[in-house]
Amino acid sequence: MSGVLVISTPPDLPVPADQLIGRVLEVPAGGCRYRNGVLVLLVHRVRLDISQWYDGLWVWVEGDELVGGYRLGWTQALVHVTACHPVAEPHRA
Repeated sequence: MSGVLVISTPPDLPVPADQLIGRVLEVPAGGCRYRNGVLVLLVHRVRLDISQWYDGLWVWVEGDELVGGYRLGWTQALVHVTACHPVAEPHRA
């Protein structure tokens, strides 16, 4: 043991963060903190800079919430890393 206390851990994403940009995530109920139900999100930004304080298990993402294929509005979400598998090809607006 090195004697160094590590207080931050980067999120352990299943794909690189830049591969989530422009993609749609379908976050199941329980896969997002501070929210009930399913979240469908067109990702615009992955906040690695503020996600290091969650033991590598959670990541902040920002983007447009989608309902029935329509953009409901911009939102932020703290998403479990296991839900960070894009379900759609990059979105072209």
